[in-house]
Amino acid sequence: MSAIPKSPRCAPPVAAAASAPLRVASYNLMDGGTQDWPAQLELLASLEADLLGVQEAKHWERSDHARLHEAVEALGMQPLFAPSHSHGCHLVLFYRWPRVRCRGFRPDISCGRFHHTAARAQFTVDGLDERLRVLHWHGHPFSPTGRVTEAGWLTEYADPDHLTLLIGDLNTGGLTGVGADREPDWDQVPRHLHSRHRLLLPDGTYGASDRRAMSALANAGFIDPPQQLGMVPPRTAGHWGRGSEPFDRRSDYVLLSRRLAPALQDHRVVDTADSRRLSDHLPVVTSVDLTRLGR
Repeated sequence: MSAIPKSPRCAPPVAAAASAPLRVASYNLMDGGTQDWPAQLELLASLEADLLGVQEAKHWERSDHARLHEAVEALGMQPLFAPSHSHGCHLVLFYRWPRVRCRGFRPDISCGRFHHTAARAQFTVDGLDERLRVLHWHGHPFSPTGRVTEAGWLTEYADPDHLTLLIGDLNTGGLTGVGADREPDWDQVPRHLHSRHRLLLPDGTYGASDRRAMSALANAGFIDPPQQLGMVPPRTAGHWGRGSEPFDRRSDYVLLSRRLAPALQDHRVVDTADSRRLSDHLPVVTSVDLTRLGR
């Protein structure tokens, strides 16, 4: 495979050694990056990810996927494009060749049943004796019940005998109960938006946040890095304080199967003045030290 040309604006980092932590990132860049595309590219490159899931790659299929190829050149990474079934919110999973090599890809594991889609890829990684499985999901944004149904397709991938990552904008809160996982003050949220996030009670009123999708994933065995590391989870959305969902919360994740949990090293959210300006979501980056898995 020939080398990917480097953009002078966003030259990618030198390929990491096999012993370096594997950096996995997820970012909903909002509306295809139209807020400020050059700055979006700079932010994506700054993540220095080995695996990068991008949601809302709107319009990236236009003009023969011109924007997709521009991102490839800027990042020095290979793309796996998964078309969305709704609103053109496509998914792109980038991987840094040659350290990471794709051995299989399915852009839609649900045969069209998801609101957006969930993609599955198989990778070999330098220094890792078995394949790494990556799921890339953008959860149903409008229906908690829809998200639970979609999560049901994904729980089987928490199989403890496999090395699996689940990344994306899951559109559901975490389970720690602290930090960005605290219950919102629903009196401060427009009532016509409550149906996106709250449990619908038998009498037609709303209860607390609907976290059933995350509960299903956790009960199946997926590990949430902030919870595993004893962190107070930082927000990944809500920082705009305006628009459709003006409250701090978690929506974006990198989850690990139990086989990967011993390799977990670090987790962070890129919350800066620039990242807050560029999208209504913030990038999340999780590092795993594959040498901790042993042989």
